[in-house]
Amino acid sequence: MSDRLDLILDLTRRLSGLVEQEIALIEARQPQRLAALEDERTRLALLYAREMQAAKSDPASVRKAGPERLRQLRDETAAFNAALDRHQRLIARVRRVSEGIVKAVADEAARQRTPKTVYGASGTTYGRPGAAPIAINQKI
Repeated sequence: MSDRLDLILDLTRRLSGLVEQEIALIEARQPQRLAALEDERTRLALLYAREMQAAKSDPASVRKAGPERLRQLRDETAAFNAALDRHQRLIARVRRVSEGIVKAVADEAARQRTPKTVYGASGTTYGRPGAAPIAINQKI
């Protein structure tokens, strides 16, 4: 079981490091670089899930690792969960900002497409197209 526990500890540390790297890229406003980490993140997550399931199916062998090793696993898992929580909050914040920008652009485009009501010489109102170009900066 020591081999399995060593593998779980290693995977937990590597996943934590990857999550921290993703956080750094998002905070540096370089989300396009996240795609390069996707394969490694998927591979590590699958391995982690497989090893955790195997450990869960044989809890007695996990307990045999000793209290110090189990404390180490709990500490690493707590650090990993903290990194995941921070990552999730950051992603949610970025999503809200992005959605707000898209909504603002859509609202402005709709406002500009709405005909402006003006008065004619006879005092009646009529709509006049009020289209105007808008530009979108793709770098956020």
